[in-house]
Amino acid sequence: MSGMRGSLRVQLGVTLSIVLAVVVTTFAVALHAMTARALLNDLDERLAGDASAVAGMVEQGENGTPEVEYESLRDFETGPAPAYYEIWLDDGRVLNRSPSLSARSLARNPGVSLPRYRDVILPDGRPGRSIEIRTAARLEDAPIGAVAPTGAEQRVTIAVARGTQPIAETMVRVRAWLWALALMTILTGSGAVFFALSRGLRPVEAYAGALAQLDGTRLRTISAASRLPFELDPIRNKLDELLARLAESFARERRFTADVAHELRTPIAAIRTILDVALTRERSGADYRAAIAEAAQVTKTMQILIDDLLLMSRLDNGQIQIARRPVVLRDLVDECWSPLAVRACERGLTFSNRVDPTASVQTDPDKLKIIVSNLLSNAAEYTVTGGRIAVRGSLNSSDRPLEVWDSGPELPPNVLPRMFDRFFRADLARAADRGHAGIGLALVKSVADVLDLDVTAHNAAEGGVALRVAQRSGALQCA
Repeated sequence: MSGMRGSLRVQLGVTLSIVLAVVVTTFAVALHAMTARALLNDLDERLAGDASAVAGMVEQGENGTPEVEYESLRDFETGPAPAYYEIWLDDGRVLNRSPSLSARSLARNPGVSLPRYRDVILPDGRPGRSIEIRTAARLEDAPIGAVAPTGAEQRVTIAVARGTQPIAETMVRVRAWLWALALMTILTGSGAVFFALSRGLRPVEAYAGALAQLDGTRLRTISAASRLPFELDPIRNKLDELLARLAESFARERRFTADVAHELRTPIAAIRTILDVALTRERSGADYRAAIAEAAQVTKTMQILIDDLLLMSRLDNGQIQIARRPVVLRDLVDECWSPLAVRACERGLTFSNRVDPTASVQTDPDKLKIIVSNLLSNAAEYTVTGGRIAVRGSLNSSDRPLEVWDSGPELPPNVLPRMFDRFFRADLARAADRGHAGIGLALVKSVADVLDLDVTAHNAAEGGVALRVAQRSGALQCA
């Protein structure tokens, strides 16, 4: 029934048992029919032999009239379940009949094509079968089969009948044996089917039991899978992939929780230290204001971290709406650099905006601003003092990425692929840590995914590090 669940073992077992029953029953019916036909053919051959024997007794007399030279045929004598024969002349008169008929007669159907076999009711009421033939009387004293010359021959019609009771009794026994064997075969076969299914499903049950023992702290590929039938390899492989992804997700969640706790612990400890120092003795109003201002700055850093985490969470859950409109890239880069200019000047950094003034794309300006601002902030914070920063490219096509380049230091090759991982910072960056929470580039990656952009990090050929934003096919359009 649609919508209802059931046991796979029962469904397969019942289906295969039904198929087996249909096959065995069909075979039994066919064998029954062939046996009945074979017995009937044997009876017809015997009737034909009887008719030939009776025809051998008919000879043409001296006066030209057919006569019967009677010979005793045991089966046609009076007794229980006898056979019958009767001979007619062309004018319908009875020439001779078997002693078993006595005064009775066999049914005759003149005008039909002969020889003919048919089922009849015998004179004694038993079901039977008869043959009717038309034959010429043999010459007197001639061997059996010899007939008078053409034109002088005399012809007679002979009917021979025997009971079909032995065939019916034999078929009753055959049916009993066939149904007994069919029932035994079906029961044995169904038992074998269910046994084979149970045996075949044991690895699946073991695999399901191993799956049931897994939890968030123990996700692994199950070794019992090796005993699964190869037809289930696609399901096993997909489950292994799912378990691997779940394990990675749980590990990432644990790392994320630990990193958040670590990143929040530092500013909270700083605030506590500021307040504890301020409370150690009486201070002037100016000292208290300075302590409060310093704590407020640390609180602002915490707020930025929390806001970025919330934004990444909404991005991960698809809760951010995209509003596309034309964006002039050069103007957007200048706008993003403006808040960083003072700090960059203090560190002796030089900045150049080499984006084509006419370059414009159709995208969400607020989301693109998050990407560019974080890339510039990363460059302004970690470029060596007195270094250079440049923005180039257009983002108008996949082969013309927007690139934020700084003069270095370069990063180890094994660090570059992890630049956009959450809370990841290279050792060089950590040594120069100035309050960054370690999620700026991770936020860039999350926003880029929403905008169908690819972000990558490379050590530039001219030295330094280049962070590139490239268009995916159809992601952005020229305005």
